Amino acid sequence: MPNTHPVLDSSEWITWAQQPERGAVVNVFPVAAATHASKGAALTDFRGLQRAGAVAVTDDGRPILSEDIMRETLRVAAEINLPVIQHAEDTRMTENCSMNDGPTAFRLGLRGMKAAAEATIVERDVQLAQQFTGARLHVAHLSTADALKAVRRGKRGRTRVTCEVTPHHFTLIDENVGEYDTNFKMNPPLRSISDREALLVALADGTVDAIATDHAPHAPHEKIIEFERALFGITGLETALGIAITRLHREQKIPLARIVELFTAGPARVVDLRGRGTLVRGSYADVTIFDPKKRWTFDASKSLSKSHNTPFNGWQLTGKVVATIVGGVIQYRA
Repeated sequence: MPNTHPVLDSSEWITWAQQPERGAVVNVFPVAAATHASKGAALTDFRGLQRAGAVAVTDDGRPILSEDIMRETLRVAAEINLPVIQHAEDTRMTENCSMNDGPTAFRLGLRGMKAAAEATIVERDVQLAQQFTGARLHVAHLSTADALKAVRRGKRGRTRVTCEVTPHHFTLIDENVGEYDTNFKMNPPLRSISDREALLVALADGTVDAIATDHAPHAPHEKIIEFERALFGITGLETALGIAITRLHREQKIPLARIVELFTAGPARVVDLRGRGTLVRGSYADVTIFDPKKRWTFDASKSLSKSHNTPFNGWQLTGKVVATIVGGVIQYRA
């Protein structure tokens, strides 16, 4: 399975990649800020950033909320064929919210994020992307059925819109928060059963272009506190493949080839990583070798990550990475 690593947000992995004595442990493809300081106001220098190596622009965990700024972002990016990645969240609707709006949030007395806060932004951005020839919109960590409908409409209308989902969103639901377990607190939040089922359908039918981990490591003192004060996010690099094979292949009967595509060729297409995500002759020799039948139990205490904020500790999974090759050199062997 080719190892594209289109976007990494873990400082520890980036540090490894910058240590020449250890070699290129992982490829890092920079995604630059779309606006200055990611404040959603003034655009950055897209051409300069692209020349410096940026493969896309985004304000990451912050949405480009202004319609005028998003329109200009898509227009300028379209001129140089640069993808725009959007964190789809209308923060005017989610202020002080800490989980999905639903019965579980009501029971726990927590403010809930409505699905519309995501869907309305996706719908707006798809319509904006339709205004500019060549505009490329990518929706990060999509989590709701209504947002998927907007992406489908855009694809049918030949808008260049792509999207990704995470293993935790196609596996877990808001009820899994249980009794204020902060390991289940992420943004976008875990959604309803119907949202999760919609994601599973979209993964199978080709609507979803990629699986992304949204890896967000945090120190214990940032998670082992009151639910509303805890930071959003979980780790996800080591469990992503096992969860995908267990949930999507073994349980949902999605072909293994489709799962491989979602981790490799799909992400590579989203940000134009040519020569990556494929085993075609002449491509970069970046490969992940895995055993699709290997059964194993994830032990967070033995994680290679410096952080252990995960909802999957103790989970029995099928499908395990046994080696990674970067630039033709074996960098990891189980």
